[in-house]
Amino acid sequence: MMRFPPRLLWKLNSVRIAQKLFGAARCPWALCLDLSQLPAQPEVTPQNGVNSSVKISSRDSQALSQVRASSAPVVWIGGDSPLQHARIGHLAREIVNTGRTVFIEMDGTLLRRRIHEFRPVSRLYLVLPLNGVEDTHDSRAQRTGNFRAIMESLRTAKLSGFHICIETTISPGSSNELLELAKFISTLDVDGWIHKRPKAAANDATISEALQSARELIPSRHWRTFSTLLDLIPAFAQPRFDKKRTVNLVVEKVEKALTREAHEARDEGLRAL
Repeated sequence: MMRFPPRLLWKLNSVRIAQKLFGAARCPWALCLDLSQLPAQPEVTPQNGVNSSVKISSRDSQALSQVRASSAPVVWIGGDSPLQHARIGHLAREIVNTGRTVFIEMDGTLLRRRIHEFRPVSRLYLVLPLNGVEDTHDSRAQRTGNFRAIMESLRTAKLSGFHICIETTISPGSSNELLELAKFISTLDVDGWIHKRPKAAANDATISEALQSARELIPSRHWRTFSTLLDLIPAFAQPRFDKKRTVNLVVEKVEKALTREAHEARDEGLRAL
């Protein structure tokens, strides 16, 4: 059974209230990172008493700076396979240590070889692509055996104690395939399922309708809502940060002095789990 994490539900409810008070642009749901888009620079050596033998990737530093500058409770690491990033496990730990919930898109063929670099903590979700049952998935991935590789990675990750989220890319006319996939996913021990649109169909109305119908197959109401929120993120403007006051203070203020509406939203959400 898919169960949405209560801690994250509480954070998202807090953000919802903050958005009403301060606007969506200043209080984002999630921060999306594509490590391949960050400029590569020479590694730096920490100063001020930190072990000088440790080198910090400039991309790690840039990614962490973006995370700390944002109030978003969710950090989604995607784009070109994050597993191509040599220090992705270390970066994930650093982001989790900031109190964020981290989702990392995984390459099912590489995860089994790299899984030892990650730690199975409650705030980390490994995201595996699954776009149909075996024949359909392999056809879309244009790689025979990709489905079985993902299943092996899923089993390995679950045995190691990791949370797994399935990600399905939706295309028009795939309703029958999605029904079959939904039945198959119900037999798997996964923690979440989300749907996304193809990269080339950002504003396609047909895809939007297909997404809306497809999300009805997600068995958890909270995961359906989360999937919708992730789809809306690109439409939001990037938050602007003031030197004297960052957006982090906005959400902290909301969490410390919650309105009656926030308490009701939290209680309603937790009761629904």
